[in-house]
Order: sequence, then C-alpha cells, then structure tokens
Amino acid sequence: MKNFWKEPLLHFLLIGLLIFGYYSYVNKDIAPENAIVIDDSEYDYLLGLWKKQWQREPNNDDIKAFIDQYLRQEVFYKEALAMNLDHNDIIVKRRLSQKMEAVSNDLNAMIKAPSDEDLLLFYQQNEDLFQLPPTYTFQQVLFLEDEPDLEQELKAHKLSLTQTMEIPMKRKRKLSLSNSWNGATALDINKSFGKDFTLALDSLPLDQWIGPIESGYGQHLVFISDKIQSKTADFKEIKPYVEKEYEYQTELETQEQMYRDLLDKYQVKIISEKIPEAIKNSYSKS
Repeated sequence: MKNFWKEPLLHFLLIGLLIFGYYSYVNKDIAPENAIVIDDSEYDYLLGLWKKQWQREPNNDDIKAFIDQYLRQEVFYKEALAMNLDHNDIIVKRRLSQKMEAVSNDLNAMIKAPSDEDLLLFYQQNEDLFQLPPTYTFQQVLFLEDEPDLEQELKAHKLSLTQTMEIPMKRKRKLSLSNSWNGATALDINKSFGKDFTLALDSLPLDQWIGPIESGYGQHLVFISDKIQSKTADFKEIKPYVEKEYEYQTELETQEQMYRDLLDKYQVKIISEKIPEAIKNSYSKS
C-alpha cells in the first residue's frame, strides 16, 4: 500500500483531478456553448425593446411572446453559425461592419463635449465648410423665343424700363415666373433659370437694365440691384451648426482611427494577379 501512494502516475492523476475541480468551481456559472442564457441584463434589454415599440408595460403573454421570439432567433442564429451560413454573406458582413462602426460612434460619444475654443479652432481651420453662397437681388422680364418682332420688342421694353422702371402688366409673372428675386442664391437661380443664366448674372453691372440674357425659358431683360459674393459665415451666428459639423468630423476620424488600429492586427494578403502592384504594395506592412 505504501508503494501505491508513491506511484508517480497516481500523483499525476490526483493533481489533474484537483486542477479539473478548481476549474469547474471557478467556471461554474459559464454556460456551455449550446446553452442560451437569459439573465437579468438580457431580459432588461428585451423588455426595453418591447416597451419602446408598444409604449406600455407587457403582461405575461407579452413577456412569453418576446422571450419565444428571442429564443427562436438565437436558435436559428446559433445553427446558422454552426452550419457556416454566415460565410461570404455580404448582408451579414455589411450589418456586422455597421455595428462595429456604431461601436466607434459610441466611443466617440464618450469623449467630452468640445469647448468654445475647440469649436472656434475647428471653424478657423475649416472655413471652406462654412461658406455662404453668393446671392443676387434682381428683377427679370421674360420674352419668349416665338414672339413676333422679338428683337424690336426687347429694344423697346429695355428703353421703357430704363425710363420708368415699371414692368408692363402683360410681362408680369409670364409663365408663372416671378419678376422679383430677393437674395436668391446661385443654387436657387440655377434651378429656375439654368447655369448659363446664373453665370451671366455674376458678370453683369448693378443698377441698370441689361439684356437680353438667355435661359431655358427664352430671353430676359435683367436689373440687378444687389450682389453679395460668397463669404464665410459669422462664427457666432452658426455656432450650433459648427458644433454639429465638429461632432460629425470627429466621428469620421474616430471610425478611421479605429479601422486603422484594427487593420494592424491583420495580415492582408492580396494574391490576385488582376490587381495592380501599386495597390497591392499599399497594403504591405513595412
């Protein structure tokens, strides 16, 4: 019996049993891979989703229903993973990628709010983001291309307008097009008259009837009373917009930094002969 207790094999078995017992005790709360666990945090999450959708407290039937739905989803999800159905599924990849981006957004949201100094510095370094478009205040009188004696009509009306500044009744809102445009942006004018008309306005002098200027409607006589060139918006007036743009740009930077950090964990191998060598080399780690 004494020799039995001295056997190395027995010592090895006893040590193995102690290690197994300790591991089982420490990990007693860890569920096996085929288990679906609904703990308090999971239940609270499911309950919160249900209440957000239905705007009331659930009864027992409701609770049973959303737990059944969760279990159904988890069973099919685990079986799909076991069958490798997620492999090369572009929809699954896109959705998981979006969730990872959402994680980076959550991390960004945890960063302290920008100070006024931060916003002002961002505004000064990105003035091109806060440019106000040029605006024009003008009057226009439309003449259709198929009007008889168009050239004579244009000359006669140009002279009359110069003398009286009165637009004839028959020329008001022709084709339902407004005669007066107050502080219209280049984009608005482009949509209404076309790009060539807008470019012409940029080069015309102020306070005189000019024309004809062509558009998609026909020929126009134009009187520009004010022209404001593009400029940077005042910081104080657009501070809320600057803050939104700051948050958006910071979010993009956080996503990009997270992507680069994660990419460093992987070895990218591009072996396709169809991809140019310069592109392949850009993914090679030095």
